[in-house]
Amino acid sequence: MPDLPFRCRALRAVSSDGAHRHAHELGQLIFLRRGAMLCQSASLRWLLAAGQIGWIPAGVEHSAEQVSDLDGVAAYVDSGVFAQLPPHVLIAPASRLLGPLLERQLAYEAEPWEGRRRRLAEVIVDELLQLEGLPQQLPLPEEPRLRRLCLQALGALDKAWALDDLATAHGFSRATLTRAFARHTGLSFGRWLSQARMLAAAQALNAGREAGAVALEVGFQSFSAFCAAFRRHHGVSPGEFQRAQITA
Repeated sequence: MPDLPFRCRALRAVSSDGAHRHAHELGQLIFLRRGAMLCQSASLRWLLAAGQIGWIPAGVEHSAEQVSDLDGVAAYVDSGVFAQLPPHVLIAPASRLLGPLLERQLAYEAEPWEGRRRRLAEVIVDELLQLEGLPQQLPLPEEPRLRRLCLQALGALDKAWALDDLATAHGFSRATLTRAFARHTGLSFGRWLSQARMLAAAQALNAGREAGAVALEVGFQSFSAFCAAFRRHHGVSPGEFQRAQITA
C-alpha cells in the first residue's frame, strides 16, 4: 500500500530510558489514554500526559522519555496535504471527540483511503485546530548565559529564586536580564519559572509522588496555591491528573 497522508497505529510501550534525539518525516499526533512522556527539542521541553493530545510537526528534532507505561494512539500526518496544521509543537487537553475519533480512525486502517477513512481524517484535523494549547511547553534559550541560568533554576525548583541574584550571578543587570529573557523565550522569568515548576510537578505526580510533597519540591508552601496553579497549567487538579495516569 502506498504511503498515505494520515496513518494511525496503536501506541503501547513500557517505560524506558527513552528515545535519543530524532525527527519524523511526517507530523506526529499522539493521544494518550494512560501514561506520560517527557520530550525535549533544542529550544523546548514539554510533557504529554494521559487525557492530552500532542502535535509534533515534521522535522522537529526531539528526544522522548517515557515517564510511565504508555497506552494510546499515534497518527502520522502529511502536513503537505493537511497544510492548516500548526507549524509548532502543541499540547492540549483532548476534547471529548478527538480521542474517540482517533480510536475509530485506528479501526479504519485496513480500509481504502478514499471514503470514510479520508473523511474522518479531515474531521480529526479540524477538531485539532479547535483546541487551545496548554502553557506547559517550556522554552530553553540558546544564548549561553541565559541557558546556564535556566539550567540552574531547573536544578533547584524549590528555591525562591530572586531575579537580582540571578542577574548578578550570570553577568546581567536586572533590566538587561529582563529584556534578554523575554526576547529569547517570549516569557518573563517569573512566567517561565512557573511553567518549569508545573512541568516538574506533572512529571513527579505521574511517577506516583504524593501531591503535598510535590508542592514543596517545586517551591510552593501553600498546597491550595499549588493546586490552583496546577489546574491553570494542566486543566485538571493534581488528583485528577494522577487518576488519569492509571485509567486505561
